[in-house]
Amino acid sequence: MQPETASLAFSKRDFWLCMARAFAPPATGADYLEAFQTALPDDLETIAGEIGLHLGAEIADLRAAAAELRDPLALQKFYATLFLTPPTPVRVNTGFYLDGAIMGGSEAGMAGAYARHGFERHQHFRDLNDTPAVQAEFMALLYDQAGEKARAGDDIEARALIAEAEGFLSDYVCQWINPFLRDLETASGAHGLNAAFTHLARLIWLAVEGSVAAPEAVVIKAGMESLPPGSARGIGALTAEDLAEIAYRLERDGLAWDHVARNEGWDDAVFSARRARGEADFAAQ
Repeated sequence: MQPETASLAFSKRDFWLCMARAFAPPATGADYLEAFQTALPDDLETIAGEIGLHLGAEIADLRAAAAELRDPLALQKFYATLFLTPPTPVRVNTGFYLDGAIMGGSEAGMAGAYARHGFERHQHFRDLNDTPAVQAEFMALLYDQAGEKARAGDDIEARALIAEAEGFLSDYVCQWINPFLRDLETASGAHGLNAAFTHLARLIWLAVEGSVAAPEAVVIKAGMESLPPGSARGIGALTAEDLAEIAYRLERDGLAWDHVARNEGWDDAVFSARRARGEADFAAQ
């Protein structure tokens, strides 16, 4: 198989790891501040090129805003002012944007998704499941697993994991990123606060927009011997047979698959036929 699927998945993993670390409560020490000011923008510039997003202007603005934070305590106070100290101008628990309160349906939905993939929050994250940092770490896990499957030659499983990541983005991140970014823009504009996290949130917005415009589950082109008969076999968009196979494997593993059915080319009859065949296809491989 071609290496592009794995490379893209690993680059997406690195992007979401950057977001997870950036939106987690800041650690103490000059090393963390230096990483926030220099290593983070440097890494994002490299990753942007790898995933085909034009983020240069936003990353330059992030670098300039981060440079205004003169010491580690300034970064910690800034984070607390934005997200922790009442009255917080920005809600770090995205359930407020999704459900109007914490511990609502989105929190339970995220917890279920995390449990299905054996995801455990990093010990540095002491908040609920719905913070941007925790969601970003989970996205990184999905793309890492997809990259490993693609590198091992199991493209259908890689595509299924990428579809799961796209579904999580659609169900949650796409729903909260606009009001979250709006609150950050208000905080940095109306209240004169540093705009570093505004630029970070806008990077998430741009990444989500790019993903929605060209979901990997539809446009990845890689030669796949394991695709079912009649598939596109890596040439062009996925066929109804490919989509049915991805949805079947997600359903088999107890994962949500309705987002796959929203792709162009979906055919209910083809999926029903694949579901009826059950595990016979795997026994024949």
